[in-house]
Amino acid sequence: MYIFFISIAIVLTYYFVRRFRSKSGILVYRTVFSTVFIITLAGILLPISVFKYAKELYQSETYNAKIVDFAYETRKNDSDEGYYEITVKLPIVQFITAQGDTITKKTAHYNTLYSYKEKTMNCKVHYNLHTGNVFMIGRDFYTMLSVMIFFALFFDFLLVGIVLYILNKDMSGYKRMMSIAFFYIIIPMIILIFATLLLLAAYEEPDLSLAAKIACIFFGVLLLFVLIGYIKSVSKNKNKKSHHSRSRFLEFRR
Repeated sequence: MYIFFISIAIVLTYYFVRRFRSKSGILVYRTVFSTVFIITLAGILLPISVFKYAKELYQSETYNAKIVDFAYETRKNDSDEGYYEITVKLPIVQFITAQGDTITKKTAHYNTLYSYKEKTMNCKVHYNLHTGNVFMIGRDFYTMLSVMIFFALFFDFLLVGIVLYILNKDMSGYKRMMSIAFFYIIIPMIILIFATLLLLAAYEEPDLSLAAKIACIFFGVLLLFVLIGYIKSVSKNKNKKSHHSRSRFLEFRR
């Protein structure tokens, strides 16, 4: 599969550099190829992953299940601290479907390093009748899916821009859309994500000290006020530009 992405990136890099600067050295080609390859890889794989998760979620039904046992599996983890193995704990649940079937199955989780830590022996599971998958979903799943959708749109937008540039199309509309997306979507989304993460950390992390929780709440609320002020500022500037352009049009008509 990687050969397919590398081939696409090579073709896009060749025509991009050829239009940008026909007489370029190997360093320019390497730099452009590295950037284009990442954009191509993310722009294709992220939408596929989002579609897969969304399809699995759409086809599934939610059931209240009882945990009857646990399965222990060894997983490999490669982090900054080095390569090591960990043992994860996955619930084996039992529930009755809408069709009256009793299902007893080990649950799956989108995070391969997930380990069940709750004390309760009852939980909610999603069951996909078509695939037979039983999986657990928490708030972190929807956070991950939202981030994936955001970056899928972001990298697809960049990929479309590269193709338009190579085809020598008029980029004025694309640049205008890029400006709108950056100032009206990307910046507010970044501020909102950081504010949400800080507030969730204060609410859901029991190991945090009281001072750390207060700091998370303070900076989370502060970022929300910054977001409100930014939106008001952007809206005010937009209204000024609209009023200015309307005034110039009226003067032209006179």
